[in-house]
Amino acid sequence: MAMIRNFLFHRVSPERDELWDPMDVSLFEKCIRHISSKYEVVLFEDLIRDETKLHSGKSYATIMFDDGYKDNIEFAAPILKKYDIKASFYVVTDCINKNVPTWTHTLEHSFQKTEIANLSIDFDFLPSEYHVKNLPTQEARVNYAKKLKPFLKKLPSNQRSLVLNRIAETYVDCSTPKIMMNWEDLKALKEQGHYIGSHTVSHNMLGTMSNEEEIQYELSESAKEIELHLGHFPKTISYPIGSYDDRVKRLSKKVGYASGLAVHQDLYDPKKQDKFEIRRIELYNEPWWKTKMRISHSLEKVKSIIRYR
Repeated sequence: MAMIRNFLFHRVSPERDELWDPMDVSLFEKCIRHISSKYEVVLFEDLIRDETKLHSGKSYATIMFDDGYKDNIEFAAPILKKYDIKASFYVVTDCINKNVPTWTHTLEHSFQKTEIANLSIDFDFLPSEYHVKNLPTQEARVNYAKKLKPFLKKLPSNQRSLVLNRIAETYVDCSTPKIMMNWEDLKALKEQGHYIGSHTVSHNMLGTMSNEEEIQYELSESAKEIELHLGHFPKTISYPIGSYDDRVKRLSKKVGYASGLAVHQDLYDPKKQDKFEIRRIELYNEPWWKTKMRISHSLEKVKSIIRYR
């Protein structure tokens, strides 16, 4: 039985970012060169519907990108072409339509770029350590963002929206960065043999949403937009920030998807695991030794040994 390594990337860029650093272009090429030398790299959508390949016992790898950043086509695509690798790009359709980043990137950008000190975050549902009235320096704002963002991911969708709206209403001096691909970019990627799938309408964390109609909207409308602009109904849904539950899986099937992508930093075993919670290994802008350990899956093995000692 094949064990599949699904490698997940987001941004690939020479630009550096203190809060969410894109993978450096040279490191990305090193990853692609190494992965393609160790495994047979195939397009995920081709693999998942080919039972013969899934049951072949070979060590396959796939390359995936979430969100739809412009640097994917500027910096990553030429390297993929160099190594004759086809990849899957899962896009947030509102971000493509409006050329606005995901809420996670917008949040970090706002705290880094604003010069406004006063910010009233005092919602009752937040622990007192997240209540603030004033962040007088950029250092204070960046440090606050570092602890706020992971906590926001744990909140129900409606509560997270309240906090994000308050920040947007306060930091009015920040222009939205124009760093997303457009439909012409995605058409070009499709013509090159890459696959375009869905990452929802707004990048909302599906597993934290209470209203099933709203979950279904995120799933169905993003697929319809892709079909409208690119001529195919995407068969893969990538859950934003890996957030899903049984409702999300059920609604994904209902809408018409054939598979759903989580994260989990693990290999995918098609014999044992659900096609609607497919595991992926996310790679970051880290030292090569650590990235190489993630690729081989030895880093997670070491962590598990330490955790259970």
